[in-house]
Amino acid sequence: MKSPIYVLAIALVVGVAFWAYQVNYRTKSALEQVATLQREIAAEREAISVLRVEWAWLNRPERLEALVELHLATLGLMPLHPDHFGELRMVAYPVHDIFVPAPTRAVALGEGRLPMTLQEAGLAQ
Repeated sequence: MKSPIYVLAIALVVGVAFWAYQVNYRTKSALEQVATLQREIAAEREAISVLRVEWAWLNRPERLEALVELHLATLGLMPLHPDHFGELRMVAYPVHDIFVPAPTRAVALGEGRLPMTLQEAGLAQ
């Protein structure tokens, strides 16, 4: 009678040991994944901070002014003045009815459009 109880107890101990090993193994695996994710998050945060510094450096006003001066003639840019802003009636809104043609005559003739370059504004040198 004692023999089957011993065998059952040994089997139970082996089963519990096997279960404990699996739980331990899964726990270690989860901890490794957490550590890996934390390293990745730290690397991404560092990359974000580097990108923010680069963005701030690239958007310095003196650098942008130098670039504008360098490419002013090439791009045909013109300084922004308050009279360059248009009125609401100059905006061509889309037609909601598909059977009504859009107004094309004013656009084709260039009417109702703001100058976008120095040449269009008549300020080219």
